[in-house]
Amino acid sequence: MCLLLTGQAFAQFYGQLSTPEPVKAGNSRVGCFIGLFDDATAVIGTYRYGLGGYTDLGFKLGIDALDQEHGDDTGIDLNCDIKYQAMDIDLRDPINLSAGGLIDFFKIDYGHVFSIGGYALGSYPVKLRNGHVLEPYGRLLLRMERSSPDHGDADTDFEIGFNMGSAFDISKTIRAYGELQFDENFGFFLGMDFDF
Repeated sequence: MCLLLTGQAFAQFYGQLSTPEPVKAGNSRVGCFIGLFDDATAVIGTYRYGLGGYTDLGFKLGIDALDQEHGDDTGIDLNCDIKYQAMDIDLRDPINLSAGGLIDFFKIDYGHVFSIGGYALGSYPVKLRNGHVLEPYGRLLLRMERSSPDHGDADTDFEIGFNMGSAFDISKTIRAYGELQFDENFGFFLGMDFDF
C-alpha cells in the first residue's frame, strides 16, 4: 500500500512553469504558483538564473497537501533543472525549442520518490494587437523514477509526462501562466513570475 501511494499517486507536482526562452545571463526570475491535482493541492516557488549562452538553471520548491482515503499528509518536492535553447524564433527558426535535464526529490511521511530525466520544451509566441505576447508551450518529459517506501521494497519505473500551457506577458518583467499536466496525476497550475 505504501509503495502504491508513494509511487503512483504523489509524484511530479512541479510542472514546467517556464517557456523555452532562457533568463538573460546574470539575471534572475522568481515565481509563485498554485497546483491543483486529483487528490492534492500544492504551493510552488520557482527561481531561475541565467547562465549565458542560451542556458539557464532553475529550482522549484513545492509544499503539497495530499488528501488521501486514510487521512491528510503533507509532502515536500524539490526540483532542479537546466535548459538550453536550441532554436529561437527571433533567429528565423520555426519555433522556440529548448532541451533540458532535471532531478526531482519528493518526500512524504511514509517514503520518498527520486526522479531523473530529460525533456524537450517548445513554444510559439504570438504578438497580440495590444502589444502583449501570448506564448503557448508544451513539454515532453522522459524520466526514470524510483519509489522508496519506508516499509517495503523500492521500485524503479520509466515514466513519460506531458505539460501544456501558456504564458502571457503582463509587463516587460511580469508573466502570468496557466498550465495543464498529464502525468502520473492530472494537474492544473496557475501563477506568475517576475524578472529582476
